Amino acid sequence: MVEETAGLASRMTRRLRKKGWTISTAESCTGGLLASLITDISGASQWFSQGWVVYSNEAKMRELGVEKSAFDDGEAGAVSHEVAVQMAQGARYQSGSDVSIAITGIAGPGGSTPEKEVGRVHVAVIAGDYFLVRRMDFGDNDRLDNKRSFAVFALRLALETLDRLEGQLDEPEDNGNQSEDIQSNLSEMDPSSEEWEGSMSWTVEETTVAEEIQKVDLASLTDWDE
Repeated sequence: MVEETAGLASRMTRRLRKKGWTISTAESCTGGLLASLITDISGASQWFSQGWVVYSNEAKMRELGVEKSAFDDGEAGAVSHEVAVQMAQGARYQSGSDVSIAITGIAGPGGSTPEKEVGRVHVAVIAGDYFLVRRMDFGDNDRLDNKRSFAVFALRLALETLDRLEGQLDEPEDNGNQSEDIQSNLSEMDPSSEEWEGSMSWTVEETTVAEEIQKVDLASLTDWDE
């Protein structure tokens, strides 16, 4: 897996260098492993902008502006499409990078629920205005094995996202692909689906992300990813 992981990271960084793009990361259950894999490559300062390890719900809200409502019970919660994409959105906005990757999951051995077993991960990638979020279940493996699998999955999804983005740029504007017309109203998307895909608008508000985060009540959020 080590050689595979290094190869994926190298492929992604070559793509970023070719475009002159930078990348940022937001990780929960992988604890910074993805950022480490990217920065293992010499010259990473050319393409790696910034990384966050936001393990608690409170940290996700404080550092990246994830909304409190995203942690509600049901299909959402800390391990969900909604939290993953909001983490990626916050990382891209805060760092000013062109691409962001976010990971949230259950590495084990604890932390599972009847609906979400150990080995589940949600990864979100945002490149430009395009986003791709996908869920994967790796099973009840060793904690370290799951963390490595999650990071490899994130690298693969990042490469796929760049491929899809380039494919969209090559297509005519009126191509009937409805996924390109999806805006950032994530509440309209099905939380149980394996994948979300769409586009985001990046309207600049008068208030900053930091100012909005200060308005949020963090006191009741004490849950931690396992």
